[in-house]
Amino acid sequence: MQRENNTSSLADLSSPALVELVRYWQNLGPAATIPHRQYFNPVDVPHCLRHIVLMDVHETKPQYYIRLAGSAVNPVYQKSITGCYLEDIVRAEDLADVLFDYDHTVANQVPVFRVNSSRLINGKMRTYERVILPMTSNGIAADKLLVGINFFDVAVHLVDRPVFKI
Repeated sequence: MQRENNTSSLADLSSPALVELVRYWQNLGPAATIPHRQYFNPVDVPHCLRHIVLMDVHETKPQYYIRLAGSAVNPVYQKSITGCYLEDIVRAEDLADVLFDYDHTVANQVPVFRVNSSRLINGKMRTYERVILPMTSNGIAADKLLVGINFFDVAVHLVDRPVFKI
């Protein structure tokens, strides 16, 4: 992974579901800085659900706990990643760069967008676009993350399958 693939412009998103998710996040409120988690309602973004990963941010390591992962995300990992830590599903070689994006979002309370290709733990190369959107449960810190991810090279017939075979 290379940090220079990062872009500061959310306008570069190509996935309609991620564009919709960002617009929805931008209109959540009321919030002084970042949206409050209590205002996020998945029913409001039905076309985005399969691309969403909801995370809790813990103060200790591992830090990023996956509370829920959508049906377009799980098949890529060939299992449900709900209940896993991000740190456990990313290859050791890529972990520093991946954590850089998440840590930046949490520390600065700003979205981070990336288009990239990386090899997953299962050895398969995947190209994706991802947006990390900070949220808060206490009105102060970014302790929740709403992540939208679109994998470009996952066959449509594999999405939403109860058995994860790719």
